[in-house]
Amino acid sequence: MSAASHASAAEKIGFFFVGGQYERDINATDSYRVGVGLPLIGLFGSSGAIALSGDLSYLRHTAPLTTGAFQPYYGGGLGLGAALATNGSASAAAVSLYPNVLGGANYAFTDRWSAFAEASAGPRVILGGGGASIGLGFGIRLGANYKLR
Repeated sequence: MSAASHASAAEKIGFFFVGGQYERDINATDSYRVGVGLPLIGLFGSSGAIALSGDLSYLRHTAPLTTGAFQPYYGGGLGLGAALATNGSASAAAVSLYPNVLGGANYAFTDRWSAFAEASAGPRVILGGGGASIGLGFGIRLGANYKLR
């Protein structure tokens, strides 16, 4: 019998334009990532709006990072979002679901710091305001990661 140890799995924390993420390696090429974002917050007199988003993604890197500074990857994810807006006399809320495919690349500046760029696309389902809508969603994520171990 053999036992798998997670002690050697790399872990990264990262930030992007409107949020943060945690990524953990499963093996030399695969990892999972959990992210959370605050893409909208605004207060305008007695009106305001706030949105919160989160995602869970599976990533497959095309080669181990030790082969060079540039490392492409692809994968899939599931994004969830919620938004609340008010104008002082009325409020509205909506939730969204975003299953997607994604592709991107990391560029390692050091053995600990890397930058990344990623694009995603998939159907976006929005429930709120007394109805539902389905459309095509797109996303872009730019940011940096720091490898913990």
